[in-house]
Amino acid sequence: MRELAGRQEDERHARALEHAAAGIERASHQEVIPGGDGQLAEELRYSLAADVLLGATYTGTLPDLAPGERMPLVAVCALAAAMPGCVLGDLPRELTLLADELNAATTVGRTATAAANSADAG
Repeated sequence: MRELAGRQEDERHARALEHAAAGIERASHQEVIPGGDGQLAEELRYSLAADVLLGATYTGTLPDLAPGERMPLVAVCALAAAMPGCVLGDLPRELTLLADELNAATTVGRTATAAANSADAG
């Protein structure tokens, strides 16, 4: 996701994607706390919302995302947002599944980005 942020011409879109990347890291690591309440702070929920696809508001433009990058982006945000809730119910199997799917969605996104970069270079 940080690579996606790095290629944005509009710095506001870059910041929105960076914020989402930080939210994914936080939700899938720091917020997965045994004994935690399983709830995401409002700010964190906002950074992981599907509207990350639309980028920063009031720019009049959309973020520069290649075909195939949008769906993995939504999937990664949704999976990360779901992870803390597994701790509340002591659901290690479910947390493992979400982590595996998060990795798979990230791989799909990286593949789409690599294909877009190859097409741009060729």
